[in-house]
Amino acid sequence: MSVVLENPNPESPHRGFVDDLYRIGNSLESKNPHVVARSRRTLARLRRGLTDDRYAGDGYELLFRHQIPERHEPPCLLVAGLFALNSHTTTRASERWRLCAALADAGSAGAADARVRQLIGATQTGGLDYRLRQAVQLIGGARPRMALDYEHLLWDLIHLNGDEAQAAKVRVRWARDFKHRVYRQTSQKEAAATE
Repeated sequence: MSVVLENPNPESPHRGFVDDLYRIGNSLESKNPHVVARSRRTLARLRRGLTDDRYAGDGYELLFRHQIPERHEPPCLLVAGLFALNSHTTTRASERWRLCAALADAGSAGAADARVRQLIGATQTGGLDYRLRQAVQLIGGARPRMALDYEHLLWDLIHLNGDEAQAAKVRVRWARDFKHRVYRQTSQKEAAATE
């Protein structure tokens, strides 16, 4: 039996949590200045929660709206903070990028490759949070802007904290996502050059 790394349940509390993040991001486009200001304040607090535990409570406000298992709270708080670093979103799930595929398009090929290797090599105690912050900030600064698939990232982080077999599958998928995107870019450039 294979281990499913995705969350097949569309009614899961995890999906509701991520949908709340997407709603905050979409609120930045509101015509109502009060809605925009409230969203900016929420995102600022979530960003501060990445580096200052005094602001972790702001992330819990979102978590407690859903029945997230306690063991999944740390990855959820991390994803909330990462979302605050790159809150660009889209309503179409098909237009959201997986983390390492987005890295392939977010900067020079050498720098992106190094970031992916650092992400894959990092562990929770070895600076994964820091490496994720760097990666999401790099993606957030890329043009055109890329909306990340934060639900997929959340499940990756949950599985990285699981058993080693699940964690290994996540690391392999991150490498595959990156290399597949690089391969597609190279193929497109070569095809354009021969036309």
